[in-house]
Amino acid sequence: MTKLLIVDDNLTALNSLHSLLVDDGFEVETAVNGEDALNKAQNAPPDVIISDILMPVMDGYSLIRQWVQNTTLKHIPFIFYTATYTDERDLKMALELGAACFIKKPAHPPALLDEIRHIAQRTQPLLTETNVEEEPVFLKKYNELLINKLEEKLLALNQANQRLNILYQASIQFNTIQPIHDLISFALHAYTEALGYTYATYFAYDNSTQLLHLMETVGFLEDQLPKLHKEMVFKLGNPLGLVGLVAQTKQALIIPDTSADPRWMPVNPSLRSALFVPLTQNEELLGIISFQSEQVGAFNEEDSFNAMTLANNLALVIRNAQLFESQRSQMDQLEEKVVERTAELKIALEKAEAATWVKSQFISDMNHELRTPLSNIKLYLQLLDHGKEENKSRYMETLNRETARLQQLIDELLDLSRIESEKTAVNLIPTDINQLVGNLIMARLELAHEKGISLDFHPGTEDAIALVDPQLFFQVLANLWANAVNYTPAGGSIWLQTETAVEDQQQWITVSIIDNGPGISNEDLPHIFERFYRGQIGRESGVSGTGLGLALCYEIMERHEGRITAESIPGMGSKFTAWIKQL
Repeated sequence: MTKLLIVDDNLTALNSLHSLLVDDGFEVETAVNGEDALNKAQNAPPDVIISDILMPVMDGYSLIRQWVQNTTLKHIPFIFYTATYTDERDLKMALELGAACFIKKPAHPPALLDEIRHIAQRTQPLLTETNVEEEPVFLKKYNELLINKLEEKLLALNQANQRLNILYQASIQFNTIQPIHDLISFALHAYTEALGYTYATYFAYDNSTQLLHLMETVGFLEDQLPKLHKEMVFKLGNPLGLVGLVAQTKQALIIPDTSADPRWMPVNPSLRSALFVPLTQNEELLGIISFQSEQVGAFNEEDSFNAMTLANNLALVIRNAQLFESQRSQMDQLEEKVVERTAELKIALEKAEAATWVKSQFISDMNHELRTPLSNIKLYLQLLDHGKEENKSRYMETLNRETARLQQLIDELLDLSRIESEKTAVNLIPTDINQLVGNLIMARLELAHEKGISLDFHPGTEDAIALVDPQLFFQVLANLWANAVNYTPAGGSIWLQTETAVEDQQQWITVSIIDNGPGISNEDLPHIFERFYRGQIGRESGVSGTGLGLALCYEIMERHEGRITAESIPGMGSKFTAWIKQL
């Protein structure tokens, strides 16, 4: 069994390589630096040594120099396996010092094992002819190499410092940028500048549809964007395009050569390699960032690590921004509700104040309206007791008239109170409105003839069926009829007509009562449905009335989900119309 000695101060790398070699059938010894390796090799020489270069105590170059000078060890093949010293100068120096092979980390495991087996199976010694340079010559070359490495490291450190400064300045502004779309755009441009990338894309994840939509790009031409936004939509878990795949695995993915990967979508032929990293917060997927390059193999594990670090930071900022937007939205909604509620309370207060005023006004009006007939009754009762005998019949007529007026006032007040408090049930049944109007005319015809008033009824529609309470609706028509008769002079005319009308997409039946009396003034017309309101004509005509009849009509029509309207031209007459929904 081939015995190997592997040397590396990185215990993770050392253990990984140890497991790989043991699984392949090698006997493996380990050392953590050059000095440790020399001691173990002198006690139990291996068949092959595999060493890193950059190590404490004794590095790889110093180890091989000691190795080839040792008579016991110089015939044992020496392999360098390193990730730090990887340019042509490192390779040249390693071979000049006597290395059998120089392998760059990380190597593909099968290829690495093949190379080790190939070297271990060589029959000819590898180091017998190696010329060991004088110590000053070796130190000079080694110092030059170290100086070059130091310069490269300083340059890389300076570049890294510049990148970190860009990212730091960007991170300061993250929490000040709103909305989220602008935040992502700013972050993507900052990342590409800091990491030296040319192209980048961000895909936002919609959990409700499980789709990833292209939200932001860097490096693409403006005229390409509409097509990209249309085509670059990926389903979670769908490997085509790789975005959905990375979203499902939530693991970074490097595509070294896009032309060799059938899952790649060739949105731009010049893009030859790509790096995908997920944005997650508490295991919740927010989106995917993808960086692209026009060079093959432009991304390595270090790039992946850096991109993941940035993605995690951005995910936290996005989540905070989402929470801020959510809180702001809730505050806006709360503010709107407060404004609405304040307005509602203001309206309610105004209504309450108005109701209080109406109540006070009602009591005042009631006091006035009841006091007038009661005062007259009291006066004429006294006259009846103490007045002349020949006047008593006239006193009785006045008493009867005032008593009837008081009775009418009380009845109408009770009717109005019952309607408003909804104690009076509204029994809606299909009713022929034309027939109801005909019944009114037959019941009130004699009164009109006594006053010398002509009547005319025009049923404008035969289909005049509506859901009404016949008794209450008849009361509305009777009140309107009584007003028309009371205010129409002898020789005048009253017209009644039924029609259909469409208003606000609703079919209506209308009943209009029209007279050619004195009419209603423009000042009085807006108030005629108010309680106890009697206009100038009513007050001056001497016609008895309580001022409650039209208010009662208005309330009854409200209970029927209908309405009542009034039109008038002073000196020419009035038109009152009851509107009821057609069945």
